[in-house]
Amino acid sequence: MKLKVKTINFETGNTKDVVLNIKDAQKLGQKAGDRIYIKNLESKNIEEKYWIAILQVDYSNSLVEPGEIGIFLDIIKEKTALQNDMILSVKPADPPDSFKFIQKKIKGNKLTTEEINSIISDTVSGSLSRIDLAAFITAVYINGMDNEEMTSLTYAEARSGEIFNFGPDVYDKHSTGGVPGNKVSLIIVPIVAAAGLTIPKSSTRAITSPSGTADSMEVLAPVSFEAEKLKDIVSKENACIIWGGALNTSPADNILIEIERPLRMDPMGLMIPSIITKKLSLGVKKLVLDIPVGDGTKFITPDNGKQFAYIFKEIAKNVGIQAECALTLAHQPIGHAIGPGLEAKEALTLLMDYSVGPNSLIEKATDLAGILLEMGGKAQKGMGQNLAKEILRSGKAFEKMKKIIRVQGGNPEIKPEDIILGPHVKEFFAAKSGHITGVNNAIINQIAKATGCPHSKKSGVEIFKKQGARIKEGDLIFKVYSESQNKLKKAEKIYNSTGGPIILGGMMIERI
Repeated sequence: MKLKVKTINFETGNTKDVVLNIKDAQKLGQKAGDRIYIKNLESKNIEEKYWIAILQVDYSNSLVEPGEIGIFLDIIKEKTALQNDMILSVKPADPPDSFKFIQKKIKGNKLTTEEINSIISDTVSGSLSRIDLAAFITAVYINGMDNEEMTSLTYAEARSGEIFNFGPDVYDKHSTGGVPGNKVSLIIVPIVAAAGLTIPKSSTRAITSPSGTADSMEVLAPVSFEAEKLKDIVSKENACIIWGGALNTSPADNILIEIERPLRMDPMGLMIPSIITKKLSLGVKKLVLDIPVGDGTKFITPDNGKQFAYIFKEIAKNVGIQAECALTLAHQPIGHAIGPGLEAKEALTLLMDYSVGPNSLIEKATDLAGILLEMGGKAQKGMGQNLAKEILRSGKAFEKMKKIIRVQGGNPEIKPEDIILGPHVKEFFAAKSGHITGVNNAIINQIAKATGCPHSKKSGVEIFKKQGARIKEGDLIFKVYSESQNKLKKAEKIYNSTGGPIILGGMMIERI
């Protein structure tokens, strides 16, 4: 079938989708989600001359007419030879071999290394549709993967993109997440780098939490860099705190993650390779994994966390990474600030003055940094946290952070008071006296996201009293910032309807 190109002026996020009118789709005997083989006889570039696309169908005749093929801007940018009114040849395409391997996993069978390589290769090339990949994710969620499969998947995902080499000894820290205000990487990286170790910290932006490390660091300096600039940054300061999404590292994993999110699935068989492949891509050789344990995290009990840790360490070892895991408390926020600007401000304040705390941020950051210092031979086993605290207390970590901010294009002289917060503010006060027996992280996350986090750097919440504190009626316990009056009202409504995140001790268990 010969069809005329019509550009559709928006992006789908998928460089393989094309649109046919329902009449043309029926003539081809194809339906939405099927594959079609496209030939562009006018192109001399072999990659632009032949390709497999995923079919979407226009039932309304509003996007494409019969005889047209709708090409989204994603493909136009990738295949520069395409032009409006160009004639393309289109015919049905058979599913790739990897489709059969996904079906094999659905049936609960083990995949070989070659089969996993095929699935990952076709994931990146676009030969597998999102429906195919959703089936693969679901199959892994139900049937799991053994250590051999996870090791093969880790290597395959790493090979799908660029792999950096920053030297023989490269360190990193990662967290499985779930704790609000967990800005410890902003403290760990300068401590470890100040001790002379190389730590290229690549982080994600927040999706379901109020702030990720990259979101908070972006308040202090740019975080998006291409490969050559990243190499220059690390060569100068042996450290960075950047957003990994700007790099072409393990693109296959990024594609799978984008499908996992709406499915709300994060199976261990994919989670472990996802974490380790990103470290493998940046040449990491020694890693500390923070595993928060408790309500609101991926691991409700310490036993759950331990089981994950043992498997994680084994897969990391299989690909040449020495990993140590730390089970950490997740019963309340780390520090008092939640939200990109507030977290950057709190981290910067601590780096400048150790005496101001907060203690939870000091303890967790130096605990994890201490493990890396011990792994790097900078401290004897059991003495790493003492060295980490000394580096932080002495101001060496702060001086290193200033250099990291400078080399990434930020202002190294930025002060906490220079970080501007949202102009719309609401304070909440204790309705009665008592001891705080708990803090509800889920409510804190709801309120922080209602203010505009993580997209709004100036929004977020401060919690002034935490578990164990004695409060009196009228004490300030919570403060909310937002750039939007409407979002502030939404956050206030959540606070009032839930009773707030602070739990006071008393005889009553629950009001029904």
